[in-house]
Amino acid sequence: MNFLIKIEEAINRFIESLLENLKAVTPDFLFQFIAFVVHLPALIKSKIQIYKPKIRLLGLKFIGYTEHYTTMIRGTLMSVLMYLRSEEFKKADKTTLLLKPIRYVKFHPLKALSGLFTLMILTGAATIIFENAEKIALGAYALRKPASSGIAEEDVYIEFKNHKFEVKIGAAGGGGHGGHGAEGGEAHEYELFLDVRIEAQNPHDKEFLERMEEMLDDNIEALELPVTQLPLTVENQRQIEEAMTKSLNEDFKQIGRAHPIKDIKLKQIPPSRPLYYRQAERMISIADINLQIFLEDTHRNRQVWLDFSVLASNRNVIIYLKDHEVELKDHLTTNVEPVIPQLPVEEEGRLIIKDKLKSELNQFLEKNGIEGKILEIYIDYLMVS
Repeated sequence: MNFLIKIEEAINRFIESLLENLKAVTPDFLFQFIAFVVHLPALIKSKIQIYKPKIRLLGLKFIGYTEHYTTMIRGTLMSVLMYLRSEEFKKADKTTLLLKPIRYVKFHPLKALSGLFTLMILTGAATIIFENAEKIALGAYALRKPASSGIAEEDVYIEFKNHKFEVKIGAAGGGGHGGHGAEGGEAHEYELFLDVRIEAQNPHDKEFLERMEEMLDDNIEALELPVTQLPLTVENQRQIEEAMTKSLNEDFKQIGRAHPIKDIKLKQIPPSRPLYYRQAERMISIADINLQIFLEDTHRNRQVWLDFSVLASNRNVIIYLKDHEVELKDHLTTNVEPVIPQLPVEEEGRLIIKDKLKSELNQFLEKNGIEGKILEIYIDYLMVS
């Protein structure tokens, strides 16, 4: 049996080495193209969200200006039609009306020449502006930019502001200090917020990192930081920076890009408030929720009765749930499927029930257009009848 296991492990190692070699010989542009295709929907969606208010504003302006000038033209045409239908026009000498502009030019040549010259200047200026509109726009944009923008465009840095990391500190990790240590050798989890400043090797590598920004963000979030205590010491911070640089360069090496990152600098952001700040105002208890039990060998109706508490992301969610508790219970009763008898008994089963309740509550909020979500479910009481 051990012999077969060793053969299986050897085959797995051979397949992994083969895949790594294939990645190494695959051209870089192929990975870039795949990443571009994968992130294209998100990019299009973000661009739509950015330009959506501007497009809406332009649409409203277009409608407003169209209605305004249409009303003006319609009013002018109505005035002309009324004059053409009037008795004054019918009795007037048509030849005199046609010759009236020529007579005006004859008796007022200076005004006529001034008007003609002004019209020619405006027409020429409009033609020049129209032909050079792109150059004018670029020049105006360059004048509005700050003086330091020319330097900023030449740097090779990418920054991730206020990036959250979940770290473990305990006896195995070197302990902590103050209230951030672990007693009895047990590791404790904490949230660490850092500004991550990544320096690329050159502008070309910076462009590559910007294209792969989403992948870079995911890889940073997946890192396990060797944190020994909080707040970070200078030595521990430098150790984390070196480990992060090495790990990310290894990740990019797997897709055929060798060492695009030159250095990483971290800056710790102290948490402004504890996680439990005003948490009681974002909680509500919901009682007497019954779930059906699925039994194959009996026709009796069995139920699970439970009370649970909800932790929401904001107080508006709690206010809405309090005002619509009947609709909420009806939603849970009609959308949560019958459970098997083992689920309420086992710890894993109770986690499944909590996840299902959390999912249905978030769907209930989304269906009713409530901004916010359910962060956690706590089961207070559970009984099978």
